[in-house]
Parts: sequence; C-alpha cells; structure tokens
Amino acid sequence: MTKTALGAMVLLCLASEAPGTLAEPAAQAAVHRVITLNSTDPLLPAYIALDSAVQASVREGSGVPVEFYEESLDVRRFEQAGLEDKLVALLRTKYRDLRVEVVVAYATAALQFAQRYRDDIWPGAAIVFNSVAGDVLARSDPSGQTAGVLSSLHFGETIELALALRPTARHLVVIAGTAEADRRFAAQVEAALASIGKDLAVDYLVGLTVAQTIAAVRALPQDAVVLFTTMFRDGTGAPQVPVEVLEKIAAASPVPVFGLHETYLGHGITAGMIASYAAQGRRTGEIVNRILAGEAPSDIGVLAPTAAHCMADWKQLVSWEIDESLLPGDCDVRFTEESIWHQYRWQIFTAFAVMLAQLALIAMLVFSRRTLARAQRDLGAELVLRREIESNAATQQARLTRFARERSLGVMATSIVHEVSQPLIAIQNYAQAARRRLRGGSDDAPKVDELLGKIQGQAERAGSITQRVRSLVNNREVRLVPTSLATLIDEVIPMLQSEYEALGCRVRSQQANELPLVMADPLQIQLVLVNLLSNALRSMHTAGAGGGVILVDTKLVEGQMVQVSVTDEGSGLAPERAQAVFEPLYSSDRSGMGVGLAICQEIISLHGGRIWYEPNPAGGAIFRFTLKRSDT
Repeated sequence: MTKTALGAMVLLCLASEAPGTLAEPAAQAAVHRVITLNSTDPLLPAYIALDSAVQASVREGSGVPVEFYEESLDVRRFEQAGLEDKLVALLRTKYRDLRVEVVVAYATAALQFAQRYRDDIWPGAAIVFNSVAGDVLARSDPSGQTAGVLSSLHFGETIELALALRPTARHLVVIAGTAEADRRFAAQVEAALASIGKDLAVDYLVGLTVAQTIAAVRALPQDAVVLFTTMFRDGTGAPQVPVEVLEKIAAASPVPVFGLHETYLGHGITAGMIASYAAQGRRTGEIVNRILAGEAPSDIGVLAPTAAHCMADWKQLVSWEIDESLLPGDCDVRFTEESIWHQYRWQIFTAFAVMLAQLALIAMLVFSRRTLARAQRDLGAELVLRREIESNAATQQARLTRFARERSLGVMATSIVHEVSQPLIAIQNYAQAARRRLRGGSDDAPKVDELLGKIQGQAERAGSITQRVRSLVNNREVRLVPTSLATLIDEVIPMLQSEYEALGCRVRSQQANELPLVMADPLQIQLVLVNLLSNALRSMHTAGAGGGVILVDTKLVEGQMVQVSVTDEGSGLAPERAQAVFEPLYSSDRSGMGVGLAICQEIISLHGGRIWYEPNPAGGAIFRFTLKRSDT
C-alpha cells in the first residue's frame, strides 16, 4: 500500500471521530484548490515529470495562490475488485468541507474515475485531463465540465527513425507487458507497422516474465532493433516499473533499443519520436489557469496532442557507433559529453595565448640579457676609461692649482723679498757690529751676546717667512693662529701699489672699530686678499674705470664671524655667470687660468668660513668672505 493510501485511511478514521475538524470552511477559502488524480504509481517517473510541469505552469500563471492535493488510484498495481468503493468513501469524507475547483486527471483510469464520482466527491469541480488518447476519450463521453490535452504515441515515426539510424536492420522486436495499457500500446504498434509497408520481420515479446524477456533479447541477431513500449505487468501478472525493466533489457541487448517516453532517455533507449512532458504539462497548466480565471471548460474544449520530435541519448549513439548526421536536424540530443576541446575551448585558447606570451617574454628577456651583457661590458670599458680620465683630470687640476698658487705668490714676491731682506740686512748689520767689537778687543761680552741674540731672532724670522711660503706652495694643512685682519690688509695693499697706481685707481681700507682677532693662517689669507684685489683691478681695467676706488672693509657679523668685503667699480658679472665663478678652470679673463677663486674658496672653507659674490648696486662686483673670531 502506498503512502498516499495509508494517509487517506488515517484521515478517514480521524474524520469519523471529529467531523469537520480537519477541513477548512469554504467561507475561509482564500486560495484556489486543485486535485491532481493519478492513475498509476505516484512514484512513476513519467507521472512525476508531467505533474511537476503542470504545477509549475499553474503557479506561474495564476494571480492567486493555489493549493495542490495529490491523489493516486494506482490501478496498475492494485486491480482488486471492491477497492474503488472504499476509496470513494475515503475521498468523500476527506474533501467534504473543501471546495475544489479543478481536478487534473492523468491517463484514462483517472479521467473515468473523476467523471463517475466528481459530483459525489468534488461537486462543481471542472475536470482537466492529460495522457488520454483520442479514441479512448471518445468512449468516455466527457461532459461540458471537461477539457484537456490529448496524447498520442508516435510508434510509426519511432520505427522509421530506428530503421534510419540502423540501415542494416531487418528485424524488429516489440516488447510489451500484459496490463491493459501494455496491450493497447502493442496493438497500436501493430497498426503502425501495417502503414509502414516495409519488408521487416517483426517479433512480439509479450506475455513473458522479465527474465524470459531478457533472455530472448540477449539472443537477438545483429540486424535487429528493439522497440520497448511499456511493461506495467509481466507475463505472471506481477506489477513492474517500466523504466526499471527497460534498464535491464538495455543492459542485455546486443542491439539498440528505442522507445516513446521522455523518461526512458538516460535509462537505455537510443532515440524516439517523443512528446516532451514539459510541453504537455505546460499546456495542461494553461487550461487550469484559464478555468481558475473564470473561463468555462466547454469554451476551452479538447486540445490536439503535443507535437512529438526526435529525442536521442548521445551516450547510446556513441555506444552503438551511430552517426549523429543520420538524426533529423531538429533532434534533441541529451546527455552530450563534449570533448575537452569543446568544453574548454576558450580556456585552451587562453592557455596557448599565455604560453605564446611567455615564449615572447622569454625571448625578449634573453635578448635583453644579451644586450645588457654587451652594455655592461661597454660600460665597464667606459668606466675604466672614465676613471683614467678623471685621474688625469685630477692630476692636471692639482698641477693647475699649484701653478695658480705659485703664480699668485709671484704677486706677493716683491713684498716677500722685502720682508725677508729686512731680517737679512739686520743680521748683516748685527754681525758686522759684533765683528768690530771682537776685532777691537772689546771685552763687552753682554753686548756681543745681545747682538748674537738679535742675529738669531732675525734668522728665525726669515726662516718662518720661507717656511710659510713653502707650506702654501706644497698645499699643506692650514695653521690657524689668532690674527689681526687689519694688519693683514695693511700688509697686502702695498703689494699691489705699482698695479693700481698704473691704472690710476685707489685702494681704500675701512676697518670696523674694535675688530676682534680671527683664527687664520696669515699667509693663506693674504693670498686670498691678493687674489680678490687682483681680480678687482683687472675688472676695473676692463671696464675702463680709471680713477675708481677699490674698498676693503671689515665688520663683525652673527657675533662669531668677521666679514671681509672687497668692492670694485668694474664690469661686474652677468647673472648666469655668477653661479660658476667659483668653479675650477672658470675664468672671464683670457689670460687667466680660472683657478684663483676656486683656490680662495678652498682656503676659506679650510678656515671654516665661506666666500660668495654679490653684484655692486653702483656697478661692479662685491666679493665677501667670513672667518671665525678668536676667543683670545
């Protein structure tokens, strides 16, 4: 007994004890109610597929919620007399307080049951049928409250399709069961064969057990094809599920099996001319919605069968080596397993593209690596050459710097000679005086000792002067001592007297009051002053500024620094040249080496100060430098 039947019996018992407690009052109905009445096993795949399509179509098309109640007669498995009266009593009690609007009857037995007992169980309900053949409907005498969709199994077209796919077939084997529907389908096959008119041997495996049928199929020749209709009961009368029988037959068959039901696909048939259950269910659901919307069943009437078209199982085609080109152009091929190329075409294209891109990238990298290696070799050679050039340039620059210092010292030569000659003359005078005393026999030893001491002092003075000159020429480190800038300036100005007198210029010194001593190397600072004053004289000579004044002034700045400024009234410097004036080898004078100001900058930097250029607002140039004040 099915779950549906057991549930119905329980409901009958409960209803007899408490009438009306399980039914919803009609006055409270806010939804449509539809009964689906199945003739066969409620778990039959064909019924499940068809009923699912009907319910989906109704729910999609109805503007009001719809409740479905499923009932199954299961007459294929339970044909005992006397069950119908009990079932009618159960259904009458079950639905007596529910207003049912539509009864959907699947197959002939359900349609006939609904027509007989509708007024008793579902009074006023319309009947919509499906899976009923036209000749059967004509014998059922439908009333005006009945509408539906006819069904038709296309045996003739399926046989012709089988022969087209197996051109060598000369033998047709038809398999059917012993149930009333099985016998009816076998008769339809016989009628269809009469209209085909082909020279074809036909055998009917009807009235056999499942085992006998399988044994007969296993012995079939290679020129045969099998047409499986249905087998709801075998030769012993035992109930069967057709699709399960089909799977066993297909597994044993040495030739292709063909069928007419969509649910057979994937269970052993190769192909068939089949009406889609989805299409049949959709059309049936549309009729239900039209009735729920208020349209009379008589206005809808009976619709023609759903058109059938070719359906095939791709796996079976491959297994039997049947060329798909033999199928009709509109054939629906199911369960297709595409090749890796078809399944992953774009992925393969992408992979190839990536591989090509990688190959191109690798080629570019190899080429780039070789190019880089060549460039590195060239750069290495260039680096060696550059280092040699830089080394030579450094050597030449050092030579130029030393030459410039020596040249600058030439300017100071007269003063230096004068300064050195003074101690030498003094030494000569002191020596002559001491000699006269010694020759005269004087015993004035203290006086002689004093003269000798003076000779030693003057000799040390001359030695100090020559040592400082040698230190400057040899570029040794500076020796910072507390020094008076005023004294240095006063000593430098006379060194250039012949030059500024020749130009008719004057050099004027302007010293700040109480100017502190500075930490400086006197000889090197004198060199800086000589260089700046020489540049000022040349600038004024170039500008034709005869009779002009060069001013050398000092002042205390920032508390710890003393600033020296050399201001001329010469030609000055163009703004674009002002930044380069302290660079080595820069010169605005064709006769100059271009290293004087660079040396000045180096000397001032070693003293911890800085040197810079400013334009003279009155015309000319101003060069300033700073030195640290002495703490003493």
